[in-house]
Amino acid sequence: MAYDPEKYREKREKVLGIRKKGLGFGTIAVIVSLVIIAGLSVVTVPQAISYMTTRHLDDAIFKLESESKWPESVITGINTIQGVKNTVTDKHDTRLIVTYDRRRVKLSNITTLFGQHNLNVALLNQVNHRQYQNTLKEEGEDLETP
Repeated sequence: MAYDPEKYREKREKVLGIRKKGLGFGTIAVIVSLVIIAGLSVVTVPQAISYMTTRHLDDAIFKLESESKWPESVITGINTIQGVKNTVTDKHDTRLIVTYDRRRVKLSNITTLFGQHNLNVALLNQVNHRQYQNTLKEEGEDLETP
């Protein structure tokens, strides 16, 4: 009787540790690693991009000493200054928040514009843009863009 290799194939594979079914340990480890890296990148990449885009921005909060509203010509004049990103007024048009890039614009450039329009303005606060946004979230205050 001749030796039939197919007859004892299963026994040889079992002794040698050859598996046909399922995924190997290396494959499972790679899949788990990719899932973890993808999950962490979903959380961290948007925060990193947000930080990189706002790291040079500051907010200056101004208030008119008279109780009148901010003139539109002043707001449009501030928006035309190179480096000013945004101007926002509060609900009652008494405060003006100017978001600007501190590498391009100095606060004195903005305050000279108020002097050109003969406005008595008080600087209430100058703060980092991210810090100001966090403060707004905590207070739940809504601002309107002009």
